[in-house]
Amino acid sequence: MTGNCRSLAMAINFGRSQARRGACRLAAIVVAANLWLAFANPLYGKAAKVPHRCCLRASGSDLPDKWKAGPADVYTGVAQKALYLMKENPMLFDMTVDEELEKLQEEKYEEEKKKKVMESPAKDDQLVLRRRIEEVKMNERIRAVTELLYLKVCRKFQQLQVPLIPALKEGGDVKFGNVDLKGLTTDIYSQDALELVREHLFRIIGQQGNPTFAGGLGVVQIALFQAGQVYAMSAMFGYYLRRVDQRYQLEKLAGNFGAWGEEAPETTSNPFTEDQGAADSLKAYITSFGPDEVQSMWSVTSVEAQMAMESQVTALFGDLRALKEKLVNVLGMVNSPEEATMKLEQAIKTKEVESLKLTSDDLRRLVLEAVAYGSLLNDSEKQFDSVYELTPASSRIMGVLTGDDDEGRMLPE
Repeated sequence: MTGNCRSLAMAINFGRSQARRGACRLAAIVVAANLWLAFANPLYGKAAKVPHRCCLRASGSDLPDKWKAGPADVYTGVAQKALYLMKENPMLFDMTVDEELEKLQEEKYEEEKKKKVMESPAKDDQLVLRRRIEEVKMNERIRAVTELLYLKVCRKFQQLQVPLIPALKEGGDVKFGNVDLKGLTTDIYSQDALELVREHLFRIIGQQGNPTFAGGLGVVQIALFQAGQVYAMSAMFGYYLRRVDQRYQLEKLAGNFGAWGEEAPETTSNPFTEDQGAADSLKAYITSFGPDEVQSMWSVTSVEAQMAMESQVTALFGDLRALKEKLVNVLGMVNSPEEATMKLEQAIKTKEVESLKLTSDDLRRLVLEAVAYGSLLNDSEKQFDSVYELTPASSRIMGVLTGDDDEGRMLPE
C-alpha cells in the first residue's frame, strides 16, 4: 500500500495543478475523482471501535422483515407511500411520485404568494415568527423531495434488477452475491462514458493490465472509512460523468463533432473488453473545458440531490466525518505516508479500526454500484426538476461526502 500512498499524493498534486492552470480538465473530473480514491489516504481517514465480525450477504433470505428499497430509511408521509407502492404496486410508483411533486410545487407557489402579500410593515416579532414558519415548511419540503428522489434512484435499480448492497457499518466479511454486470454498465451508459467507467474501475481495483472480469477472487481488506470514501467519490464521479456525457452527446447530435448520420457502436457482451481508445473523443472534449466550465460541471446541482447522495453513503458506511476523527485518533502522529500505511494496517489487524474484507469481485460490484448511483441520481434529478423547482445547491458536497467538511453533515440528525 506504500506505492498507493505515493501515487495518491502525486494524483492529488497533479489534479490540483491542472485545475489551477485550466488546461487538462480531465484531471479534475477523472484523475482527481479516480486516482484520489485508489485507496484513500489514511491521514484523511477515520476509524471506528472494535468491530463485530459479521458476514453480509445480499440474498433474499437475509433481508430484514421490513422491506427497504435501499439501505437508507425514509420518514416523510409521501416517501412512505411511495415506498409502499414500490414494493406492492411498482407500476403506480412513477405516477404517484409526479403527483406528489406537483402538490409540493403548488404548496411552494402558494407560500411564495402569501409571503409577498405579508411583506407589508409588521412588528419585528411577527416577522421573526413568519420567517421561522417559512423555514420549517421549506425544510419539510426539502426532506420530502429528497426522500422521493432517493426512492426514484432505488426504483431505477429495481428496474435494472440490481439490488442495492446492504449497510456495511458493522464491517467484517462481505459477500454481495452474483449480479449481472450488464445492469450496472451497458444498460445505463453510452459507449463513450462506459470506457471512462472502465478506467475508473481498473484504477481502483489495480487491474489496469487485465481487460476482463475473469481475474480471480483475490481478497481485499480495507478500513471502513476508506471503503466509504471510495463509494462517495465513485458516486460523484458517476454524477459528473453523466452530466458531461449528456452535454457531449447533445453537441454530437448538433453536428459539432461531425457525427451526423453516424451509427452508435454495437454493444458487446462484455462491456469492459473494448479498446480504450474508443473514449478518446470524450476525453478530448473534457480536456477542452475552461475554468468556468469545470466549475459549472464539477458541482451537484440541487440541495435535494446532495442530500440523496449523502443519505446513501451514510446509510452504507455511517458518518464519514465521525469515522475520520476516530481513525486519526487511532493513527496518532505520523511523519510520512509509509508510516501512516503501516499504522493503519496494524490497526486493522488488531481490530482497532473497523474494516471490510471482500473479494475483488465484490469490490468491483461496490464501485460499479456507486458510479451507477451517481449517474442515475443525475437522471432522476433532471426528471424531478421538470416538475418541481429544486433548491439550488452550494459546492459543499465533496467535503460532506468524504468526511473532510468541518461544517458537518447536511442531513438533520
